[in-house]
Amino acid sequence: MKLIKFKLLFGGIFYKKLRLFLSILGITIGVASLFTMHTFGESARVRTLQQIETFGPNLLMIVSGQARVRAGRALQAEQTTTLKLEDAQALRRISEITNISPFYTGSAIVRQGGRNISTVINGVNEEYLKIRKFEISEGRNFLKDEIVGFKKVAILGHKVKKELFGNGKAEGETILINRLPFIVIGVLSPIGVDASNQDQDDQILIPITTAMSALFNVDYITGIYVAVSSPDVVPIVEKQIDEILLKRHKVSPKDRDFNIIKAEDIFKFRQEASQLFTTLVQSVSILCLIVGSLGVTAVMLLSVNERRKEIGLRLAIGADRLKILLQFLLESIFISFLGGLIGLFLGIFASIIFLPLLKYPLVIAWRPIIVSSLLTIIFGLISGIYPAYRASKIDPAILLKGM
Repeated sequence: MKLIKFKLLFGGIFYKKLRLFLSILGITIGVASLFTMHTFGESARVRTLQQIETFGPNLLMIVSGQARVRAGRALQAEQTTTLKLEDAQALRRISEITNISPFYTGSAIVRQGGRNISTVINGVNEEYLKIRKFEISEGRNFLKDEIVGFKKVAILGHKVKKELFGNGKAEGETILINRLPFIVIGVLSPIGVDASNQDQDDQILIPITTAMSALFNVDYITGIYVAVSSPDVVPIVEKQIDEILLKRHKVSPKDRDFNIIKAEDIFKFRQEASQLFTTLVQSVSILCLIVGSLGVTAVMLLSVNERRKEIGLRLAIGADRLKILLQFLLESIFISFLGGLIGLFLGIFASIIFLPLLKYPLVIAWRPIIVSSLLTIIFGLISGIYPAYRASKIDPAILLKGM
């Protein structure tokens, strides 16, 4: 009896398998892309939060000249030479500031044992690693005496170390930076790309005093990293920094020759860019679902027309019109849900494969699964309403006349 009921309920669906496949294809594509984009969006959010950790919520970056945040990256539109080491010292009198590191960024050719590479050189002080939360896998951090004493010592980024020394030990070895000999005192642990889209593994850190005097011969700095005691005091410290530097540089707020960038600024723009892309693809995915639902509607209408005699016969022997309506509604929901289930598995498979390949954290959240499942049921219900209504309104007397 149960088998007969099942065949009556779903037998018509599996009668033409090619039609069934084509009807669920649109739903499958829509759900798979919707789930994948939800997952990629969540993964991008987690990745951004991880990258923001090296530019924490209690960190400020002061850069010389005019800078704007574009696509989550601080870009200097105009650089000046007015930001000095003395400015960094002047900011130390702000009580809420816990650490300060002025920095100068340049590029150089690095040589070691016949290997030549071009990389970024960052002149920093002994507080820089603590501010950026960078860890050392080999060797040690700078000493204050090495900063004050203009010592030629270097800490290598993970990628630079691999390119120059492979799997060998780098600590204690000598490298040439623009033909000047530096002793390697440490190697950074792998960091990756940070919130400003810079590869932190492709750099060499040296004392800022050495970078300014011996390597690049400048009397100004690129910027200043400032760590404060708590994220809550960031707005207060930002205002104090602004007042001190405006006074020291003798410029008006309109003609300022520096810019203060917060983690919040970078995070906001990166999130907006990511959200815009995710929303666009999700809109296309929902459009696929709508097209798929129209396909289900068309298939169900064909099914109703082909099964008119079956429906008329069932009505003639006492079947309830409400049951006929519910049958075709259930068939429509079943087709949509089957397509959604296949799409869900395809989306999970795509996420597991492509997220690690693109170096995104593997995040399978419940929200996209719930959203995709609900949407398939809703679209299945919508696409089945009209065909089910048509089926329930069939007049058995007219149909049975021709039999």
